[in-house]
Amino acid sequence: MMNYEWQDTLLREEDLAERAAAIVPRMLAHPRVTLDQISRLRGHINDCIDRLGTLLAEMEDAGVEQVVLGAAHNVRDTWESLADKAAERSRLFETDFVDVRPTLSDNKDQGVATH
Repeated sequence: MMNYEWQDTLLREEDLAERAAAIVPRMLAHPRVTLDQISRLRGHINDCIDRLGTLLAEMEDAGVEQVVLGAAHNVRDTWESLADKAAERSRLFETDFVDVRPTLSDNKDQGVATH
């Protein structure tokens, strides 16, 4: 690839990472986010990290300028930071208190009068 092609690819990756950096923390903080949503998000983030790793390796092998490599490392760092935040949110699901008290619908199932 020519240097401008690396730069074009990197600009697209940088744009995607910047948009994710704005959206992902809000998603993770949403009170109704589910563990399944976070798990899928983590998969997407890991795909982006893998893609950046491949891109970085190809760029290094091609002898791309250090300034371009530095920018690619910054993009990868953004994704890794988002991965850490998503992993932390997943851990919170594992440690959150679960309210196991019966609900009104549970009482109906047990034949308990609810009126």
